[in-house]
Amino acid sequence: MNKHIIKHILTAACTTMLFSACKEEMLRGPIEKSKGAPGEISQVQIENRNGFANIIYQLPDNPDLAYVKAVYEVGRGTKREIKASYYTNRMTLDGFGDTLAHQVQLYAVNRGEEASKPVTITVQPLVSPITLTYRSMKVVATFGGINIQTTNQFRYPLVIMPLYDSTGKGAYSTLDNIYTEDSLINRNIRGLDTVATKFAISIRDRFLNHTDTMYATLKPIYEQQLDRLTYSAVHLANDAKFVYSTNQEMMWDGRGASQWPSAFTDESAGGPVSITMNLGKATILSRFKIFPYMEIGSNYYIRGNVRLFEVYGSNNPSPDGNWSSWTKLRDCEVIKPSGQPYGTETTGDQELATAGWEFDFPAGLPPYKYLRFKLLRTWQGHYGFSISQLKLWGASM
Repeated sequence: MNKHIIKHILTAACTTMLFSACKEEMLRGPIEKSKGAPGEISQVQIENRNGFANIIYQLPDNPDLAYVKAVYEVGRGTKREIKASYYTNRMTLDGFGDTLAHQVQLYAVNRGEEASKPVTITVQPLVSPITLTYRSMKVVATFGGINIQTTNQFRYPLVIMPLYDSTGKGAYSTLDNIYTEDSLINRNIRGLDTVATKFAISIRDRFLNHTDTMYATLKPIYEQQLDRLTYSAVHLANDAKFVYSTNQEMMWDGRGASQWPSAFTDESAGGPVSITMNLGKATILSRFKIFPYMEIGSNYYIRGNVRLFEVYGSNNPSPDGNWSSWTKLRDCEVIKPSGQPYGTETTGDQELATAGWEFDFPAGLPPYKYLRFKLLRTWQGHYGFSISQLKLWGASM
């Protein structure tokens, strides 16, 4: 090839590379040329909150201002940076897991990315939400596992992390984490051996702050799921009537939960109604789950799905339905974890419903052959109720 042609090609290539490098460098730099560092923010007010702090401030008088930046540490060596547009004069500093004093440097930054001199303030957050949740946490043995109860008053996103000593020698293994924003937390961890085991439970947030660890040695109570094929419907004189071509046996026919048709009683009932079932044999009951029917819009906490009810046991029920032959085993209320109003449900609400509304029987009950449910209130407030599926656990005699 002609030397002159080669020379021109190389020159053009170098020029293109140089132009591209310059263009890339220009794009990486500030969009606008700096007009001088802005003044400092002033009149800073601090509102210390649980796990965070709000600050309100006066912006400098500078038409070139772009944003305000806060730089601080939430833990030893863990830095956090928050930015707020010049359209606002407030900022939330979050990520704190303690109640210590934290220094914060505040900068006003212009469109040329030139920062003002820092203004140093000190924030001291109140007790973090995960610590408050940890302080109210209770862990007890339950049927087939352990039960964790606590309150999360700020509905703060958190993770409860349970461990258990799998060898008996201090070698801890993980159990399923509980991810939740619920205000009322009541979760069971099942499928554990019925031997005394040491458990360790702690809580963390999305900033990787951790609480202390709670240790407890607990012995899960033996149980197994009862055989639905031994169940049969009992129709006492004052029990509910089923409508829409449904019947009581649909509650344990093994179909997928939440499907239609589901057992549905007469909605025109003027007061509490009851249904009765024969378990087939005397059984020490441990717990049960009610799977609600899914209404239009994937809603569960509406219409005829149960909300308030009572459970009774008997070994010799009176044919006329007289309640004197029955012993109340427990009161039950379905709690919507989010606390949202009727017709509004969160993902957490719906996940709990699809997993089944679960209730434990008190420990130490004698065996019963017959169960009776008295329905006091549905989510809509009437007495006609729907149950998609019913599952029971315990130990048959």
